Amino acid sequence: MFLAINEILKEKSRFVLIVIVVILVSYLVFFLTGLAYGLASSYTRALDKWEASGIIMSANANDTIGRSLLYSSDYANLLSDDVAPLGVGSATLIAESREDVALFGVEQGSFLAPDISEGRSISADNEVVLSDELQPLGIAIGDSIALADVADKYKVVGFTSRSTFQTTPVIYMSHDTWRLVASEASGMTGMRDSSTISALITRGDQKAAYTNDRIYWQSIDDFIFNLPGYRPQVLTFSLMIGFLIGIAAFVLSIFIYILTMQKKSVFGVLKAEGISSAYIARSVMVQVVIIAATGLLTGLALSLVTGLLLAGKVPFEVNLIFFVGITLLFLLCAVLGGIASVRSVAKIDPVEAIG
Repeated sequence: MFLAINEILKEKSRFVLIVIVVILVSYLVFFLTGLAYGLASSYTRALDKWEASGIIMSANANDTIGRSLLYSSDYANLLSDDVAPLGVGSATLIAESREDVALFGVEQGSFLAPDISEGRSISADNEVVLSDELQPLGIAIGDSIALADVADKYKVVGFTSRSTFQTTPVIYMSHDTWRLVASEASGMTGMRDSSTISALITRGDQKAAYTNDRIYWQSIDDFIFNLPGYRPQVLTFSLMIGFLIGIAAFVLSIFIYILTMQKKSVFGVLKAEGISSAYIARSVMVQVVIIAATGLLTGLALSLVTGLLLAGKVPFEVNLIFFVGITLLFLLCAVLGGIASVRSVAKIDPVEAIG
């Protein structure tokens, strides 16, 4: 430990440059992780609140909820406390600026009804509850909102916390209101049937009971993974982050190896004076850990600060488990890479190195 720290203090410029490289790479990795998790979360925040196990859609929907239409003949005998109807649509909210929104038709009192963070729940057909992510548009409780291509306006009676679906804020409304709004906004006249819904959300796994020629059940995790754009986004970011961690650890290992080889004669003198190879090897590994930990912590701090500065502009979100996992994985890769330097130390011949 003394040898490692003393050398770092003596050769500040060299080690500072290495640390800067680690900081930049780790900053990129942590920031991309925050962006990836934030973007993935924005697809599913509204769904995650339900703690559901599965979803029932029409058999011809091809896993796309926007194409799924169920009628009372399909689901009337399935409804229970653990099976709730859901209407899903999309529209454009007209406020200070136009904003795409998701429309959710839900039954008040079901487990799909939003938790109210401000205001109250829906009690009439002309009332809606909005995701609080729409508040920056200047919308407040008591305001009436307009939707593109929809004749009526709707009164805002409450807000729910951070509810988004496929990255767009959610507007909750009654089923009757949803059928009217969704049909007018999209031109889907089939929704004018008084019993139309998009899907049933279930708690509990009863796949066989919920599957026939007209409808089918799938797990909520499979449904989320099949959302348009979700799978490629997750896989792309995962590969990018994985490669960045591997490359950064490899680069750090190369730097340490080069520094070790440059000090070959110094290590030869130390071994000639009776310092064991194990002691020198431990010093090299301590240097690897110090450099990696310093760079990682600084990169993490910078990414968190950047996330705060860009809050509301980019979907950055911290997942403690991911960040801790990446930090430990990076340290592990760096330590494994440093083993090459340790092996070279063990092979140093004091006579050859000195002379």
